[in-house]
Amino acid sequence: MKNVVQITSSNINIYCIRGLEKFSNDFINYCNNNIGYILEKLGIIKYEKIIININYMKNNNDNIYGGTNFSGFFNEKGADVYISLNNGFENNKIFKAIMHEITHHLYKYYVYGKKNPRITWVDEGIAQFISNQFEEYNEDKVYNKFLLDNLSDINSFNLNILNHNDRSFGNNNGYNLSYIAIKYLYETNSHDKFIKIIKDKDLLLNIGTTIIDSIKKYYDINDNRKIK
Repeated sequence: MKNVVQITSSNINIYCIRGLEKFSNDFINYCNNNIGYILEKLGIIKYEKIIININYMKNNNDNIYGGTNFSGFFNEKGADVYISLNNGFENNKIFKAIMHEITHHLYKYYVYGKKNPRITWVDEGIAQFISNQFEEYNEDKVYNKFLLDNLSDINSFNLNILNHNDRSFGNNNGYNLSYIAIKYLYETNSHDKFIKIIKDKDLLLNIGTTIIDSIKKYYDINDNRKIK
């Protein structure tokens, strides 16, 4: 197609709309600097070259994230993403969002298994945590406040009920809860044990029924909003 430009590296092929060549080249550099971290965290040694299609965001229907200048959808080859570079939005944030979709792709097709039914809180939690999309929470004080803000008022919540189809995920703070849950699993298990857990559908479903209470107990979160 005349309006599509191919940009390639050893890890990734990008097909972008003409005019997005610089953005795409900058993203390839970002990806090459960060994908090793994702592969290591997911225990992936070998994978097929990732294909990303990058298009301009045409209208509000493309934007499923409510004004973030980005929407994306992973698939068996990589991802399709839609971006807007208006309003001074930082490219770095869009780069992290694309890495989020790449993490979805890598987890689904190289770790969890393409035939296994998606567990939304696991998939979204892994994509957020392992893509380092929210690196600000690496700071203990910031993360402690985040825990309190999100966990103080809930008990015995079953994460498995959350999905995107009926909007229960967004309506029940699913992104934040799933991020907390996966971060907790990673930090309270060895790396090898973590990899085994995120491959095991039945174990993950069992964990999803009780993990919120386990996290609250681990961090000593209570009604007085105190934390160890």
